[in-house]
Amino acid sequence: MSSSEVDTSHSDQPVADLPLYTEEVISLVIFWGLAVLLFAQFFSRYALDASLGWSEELARYLLILLAFSGASIATKNDAHIGVTLLHRYLPDTVLSVLQLCIASLNLAVVLLLMGYASQIGLALPLYTLASLPISMSWFYGLITLLLLLMASRSILVMKYRWRLMRQAHMTEVA
Repeated sequence: MSSSEVDTSHSDQPVADLPLYTEEVISLVIFWGLAVLLFAQFFSRYALDASLGWSEELARYLLILLAFSGASIATKNDAHIGVTLLHRYLPDTVLSVLQLCIASLNLAVVLLLMGYASQIGLALPLYTLASLPISMSWFYGLITLLLLLMASRSILVMKYRWRLMRQAHMTEVA
């Protein structure tokens, strides 16, 4: 495959697919929990004329968790956004090395975020949400777990990119 024929699109199969589709199930549960919560807030506010004050804060945190679970899905599918302008003009070996470096940088950022989230979660066991008696440690613990899932997927993406780099090197040598 020449550098002008490099496939910059994503493969049909995710890089690392679990039989139970862990990220998808987590996202589905969070999404429908958020939908039910927002419907209850809408119904109570406009039909019953009595707002559920705690629902807005809980919805905000569920939306944050949904973003992290969605980022884990994007990592699993190797589908994070990126600038691919130079990818068309680079030789296969350089392109594969560049993609491996990008995957490594992605893993480093995810591990850094995971470290920060766990530190914050351990530092906030006494702090609760403003409207509910739920510790902020639970929220940061869930973020840490989602980042751990994302880091494991990033490692699998790196392994995939390593194999592609080796294949590109072998085809160029041959």
